[in-house]
Amino acid sequence: MRLAALLLACTLPGQVHAAEPPLRFIAPLNHAMPFGGFEQGRFVSGIVKDISDALAERMGRAVEYVAVPPRRVAQVLAAGEADGVCYVARDWIDGSFHWSPPVLEHAGVVAAHPQAPAITGIADLAGQPLGTVHAYRYPQFEQALGTGFVRDDAPSMLINLRKLTAHRTHYALTEQITLAYYNKLHPRDGLRAALQTARYRTHCAFTLARKLPLERLDQAVREMVRDGSVERILSRYR
Repeated sequence: MRLAALLLACTLPGQVHAAEPPLRFIAPLNHAMPFGGFEQGRFVSGIVKDISDALAERMGRAVEYVAVPPRRVAQVLAAGEADGVCYVARDWIDGSFHWSPPVLEHAGVVAAHPQAPAITGIADLAGQPLGTVHAYRYPQFEQALGTGFVRDDAPSMLINLRKLTAHRTHYALTEQITLAYYNKLHPRDGLRAALQTARYRTHCAFTLARKLPLERLDQAVREMVRDGSVERILSRYR
């Protein structure tokens, strides 16, 4: 009894408490590095995992990941089969969820292979196949191009960038950090940002079907942004 009491007294802030269940985060299967890496079906690396791990640690909880096909993310979250998902924008999924304060801000880019013609705006891309990710939404391009928005879907952004390298497409829609990460690993491919598109913010979304400490989760997100934890995570992949 005295040993158990001593161990309990020595528990530090941020350590996992056995009495609290793990936080279950969704790991969308269309993630690719630097946002998420899978090995044998397990979510093992990337920005999204690092942020989710850090958030669970701040809550004093263990963390589990539920690998989910992208089209089922909203359904799984709404049903309470998972607690949350990080790196998601409000117009990417449908349903009623609790949205955290912003976690990440991104700049979208149109990536191109070195020989692709120069473009000056989104209108230049009307009618051209654009590398897109299966089940991702691209509101800016849908609104600007209408029926001229021609998707060329791939399972992940990494595959889209490889298609650019192979000259199977001229352009692909991605984020600045994703393109920079790819070019860091494959500098000889010479992929470039042909056009910067909208800046957007992403959040963590939490289910309303389970009793979660939502105010504490929001506060933990704010602290991670304010104290530089999120920026330090991003710096690992630049």
